[in-house]
Amino acid sequence: MSSDALRPYLFSCDAHIAEPPDLFTSRLPADLQQWAIHGSADEKYRIVMIGDQEALKVKLNFHSHKTGQGDDGPQQDRSCTDDKDNFISDCAVDTRRRGARDLELRAADMDRDGVDAELVFPSLGLMLPRIPDRDGQRESCKVYNDWAWEYCAPLRERLIPAAMIPCIDLDDALEECKRTVAMGYAALCLWEGMENYNDPAWDPIFAFAGENDVPLVFHTGVGTTGIRALRGPGSAMFNYTRQMNDAVDIIAALVAGGVLDRNPKAHILFAEHSAGWLWGLAERMDEIYEGHAPVVHPKLSRKPSQVIRDQVHCALQNDVGSVATRRGVGIDALLFATDYPHSEGTFPFSRQVVDRMFAENADASMEDFVAVLGGNAAKLFKRANLEGKVRERARQLNAA
Repeated sequence: MSSDALRPYLFSCDAHIAEPPDLFTSRLPADLQQWAIHGSADEKYRIVMIGDQEALKVKLNFHSHKTGQGDDGPQQDRSCTDDKDNFISDCAVDTRRRGARDLELRAADMDRDGVDAELVFPSLGLMLPRIPDRDGQRESCKVYNDWAWEYCAPLRERLIPAAMIPCIDLDDALEECKRTVAMGYAALCLWEGMENYNDPAWDPIFAFAGENDVPLVFHTGVGTTGIRALRGPGSAMFNYTRQMNDAVDIIAALVAGGVLDRNPKAHILFAEHSAGWLWGLAERMDEIYEGHAPVVHPKLSRKPSQVIRDQVHCALQNDVGSVATRRGVGIDALLFATDYPHSEGTFPFSRQVVDRMFAENADASMEDFVAVLGGNAAKLFKRANLEGKVRERARQLNAA
């Protein structure tokens, strides 16, 4: 499929918006300022602080090799090669993310990349789970959720914000779920690293989400899991690779503990954890459930693999081979994501990534691609009213 061809409706289930640097310091009450998230920088690092404590430090030039920031040279389009696999010099592409903080430019970047709509997560707010104080975390989540809903309003049909849910106290979590769904939110973001997703105490939250057709979403690194588990040689590759393990742990706990089985209307989505491993996890859990049956409790009404097939979804980005996972867990499990504006994402080459998805999965049908690229998002984010848009684009494809 050529880059300018008509395509299925493209929904990215992982993208980010950028808060004002003083969002939390300006809106939290005085007695909670010690938990206010804010950014700072020195000559080498961009630093995210919680009060006066350092939460995250990233090198200033960390993204420049892909985003075009800090230099005058555009990135090479890696799909521009001749028949000897040599790069074509005039295929350079401007990769700067101009819409990271400007909604008008955001829409232009989405159009340029062929993206129709996005599920968006915070930037500074990715550190919300690292606030250790119940009141500080709860009120900071409210600050972010109120701001994000208002900020996305001009692009309400295209930007679908995920509400950030405080998880230190589950009563607070349920209250914020109810408050944000009443506002109109179509997704609720929970934390990684909780280590208690097998606990029936989560049932009211999963029941509420299921009854209101709002998926519970998890974004990599949004939690208390150590994102730098290994230091030294190979640590970057190890630490980024193991992020899929956080999704494995959450799924295994929610399935094994029966939370998903008891709440069959609830759906969970994992953003930026890749997707190809999901089939292997489903098979492994079936093997354990049957092979170790005498010690497995609680008993489930469905096989673990069926619970996963019915209720678990994962995002894929550059890992387009993950489409093959549909043979084990079904096509509904898979959604596409760009991770805009982050450097590891697909912008501004999402069209080429979709082309590669088609080429490397020749046994998949157009209906499969429609589902992965937007149809499955329309089923999950019902409150965002995407289904008609997906159907209309599919109709146009069939007529072309």
